[in-house]
Amino acid sequence: MPDFSLFHFIRPWALLLIVPAVILYWFYKKQSQAQKGWAAVIDEHLLDWIMPRSNQSKGLKHLPIMLLIFWIIGSLALAGPTWKKTPQPVFSSKATQVILLDLSLSMGSDDIKPSRLERAKFKIKDYLKLHHEGLTGLVVYAGDGFILSPLTSDKDTIENLIDAVSTNIMPILGSRPETGFEHAIKLLNNTGLSQGKILWFTDGADNESLEAVTEQIEDTPYQLNILAVGTEDGAPIKLSDEEGFLKDRNGNIVIPQLNYPQMARFAESVGAVLTPVTVDNQDVQLMAQASSIHTADSEKDNKFADDWFDLGYWLIILLLPIVLLSFKHRSLLGCLCIMMFAGLITPTAKATAPANQDLGAVEQIFLNKDQQGKKLLDQDNATKAYNTFEDSRWKAMAAYRMGSYKAAESLLNKLPDDSLKADDYYNQGNALALDGRYEESIAAYEKALEQQPSHEDAQYNKSIIENLKEQQDKQKQQDQNQDGESQSQQDQQQESEQQNQQDSEQESSEQDSEQQSEQEQEQQSELTQEQLEDQFKEDEKDQEMEQWLKRISDDPGGLLRRKMYREYQRRGHKQHVEENW
Repeated sequence: MPDFSLFHFIRPWALLLIVPAVILYWFYKKQSQAQKGWAAVIDEHLLDWIMPRSNQSKGLKHLPIMLLIFWIIGSLALAGPTWKKTPQPVFSSKATQVILLDLSLSMGSDDIKPSRLERAKFKIKDYLKLHHEGLTGLVVYAGDGFILSPLTSDKDTIENLIDAVSTNIMPILGSRPETGFEHAIKLLNNTGLSQGKILWFTDGADNESLEAVTEQIEDTPYQLNILAVGTEDGAPIKLSDEEGFLKDRNGNIVIPQLNYPQMARFAESVGAVLTPVTVDNQDVQLMAQASSIHTADSEKDNKFADDWFDLGYWLIILLLPIVLLSFKHRSLLGCLCIMMFAGLITPTAKATAPANQDLGAVEQIFLNKDQQGKKLLDQDNATKAYNTFEDSRWKAMAAYRMGSYKAAESLLNKLPDDSLKADDYYNQGNALALDGRYEESIAAYEKALEQQPSHEDAQYNKSIIENLKEQQDKQKQQDQNQDGESQSQQDQQQESEQQNQQDSEQESSEQDSEQQSEQEQEQQSELTQEQLEDQFKEDEKDQEMEQWLKRISDDPGGLLRRKMYREYQRRGHKQHVEENW
């Protein structure tokens, strides 16, 4: 049974639209009364010439009241009367989180084996296994902060990026966590949600940085969880076998230490949860429990987050007779009624569709095929995007995403030569390279560089393919030489076997049969050994070619390094860093 005690208007401001309609109708009635007053002293046939009346026609006599009723009912419908709720999915705080990872050089210290950074990466993966739902973003920082992944529900992407990060991919050294928090908070703000978490994996920061982070985090509704990675004893930072350990300006070996009391005071001041790293999974479980407590609190506020069901559309039925009558008398009123009627029945769009949902009816109507394909491609739906695109360039990109490299190259090859740009040749080179056509790939990269000599990606991929082709040519030459040597050895063996066979004919029949049997076994053994060697060489060659192919713009660490370096150059600001660890 409906609970009318919950009756209210979803958009009560729409009721204000009734006020001007009532005022206009009042003025109209006052004018009508004035005309009736003159009718008492002036003949009716003269009054029509002196004061023309707007309601001369009997059909328009009730027009003002019809319009007033239409306006009032329409305003009530627009206000959204309701007493029902309809459940709507809402995001809880556990569904949105940003991982903030410290990539300063001090994270390379090995006081925690295998190193602070590697242990932090293990912990992040463990945490993602416990929290596999919702949206997760990834931000890293050293001397500056960078977004490696926006908020996504694909945890595999986050894990792949975690595997690729290291301290040497950062374009600027240092330890400025406030730059990372700036990007983490921005990601959470863009969701429009009032809840979220920042998971900070770090080995500490100086007082100045912690004060800056305090100012950033205090004015936000987001929860901060900290995993302190490191020990108070610390350990040297090994750079490489040649460079040895990191040293300060005075030549002393740097031993970064975790100042846990300092981090504890900071956590207490901002209401964060600080957890020390442990050998087992206890630290990750504590972080998860802290998040669950915070989530329970937020769910108390969100339990009434259901949407009210708008019942105003039922009032539209009352407007239909007025709309039909309006056409009988005057088209202007009919147009006005249609405009207001259309505004009332137009549904309010809600941003609740998932990111990977297919295109809606509105998008299919108002977007052209290439725009629809672009949205599908952004949703990682390359197959549907390929079938939707009309532009050959976009269609080739979709084919490339699908792994159909021949189709991508064929589409780009059909473009007129005078319309091809450097990026077109670059994409064509990538498709040819992944299809195993190295010479054509190099030629495509060269054409890209002819048009744009500063095309770094084309230069990089061209050098890789050239090295791969060189290795392939060397391998072919070695195989040919080995085949020739193997053939000559077989000829010599055959001659030796024939001579041995002629000598053996002079011996007894028993000895002949025994020697013949031994020779056959020896031949089979030699052939088997040669086949194994050839198979091993072939497998080794395939493995080497596969390794080279994987290096074509698919080196995660290298790609991340170049991406952040370009972003840092684009920002154009230089950070002054007192300590580069």
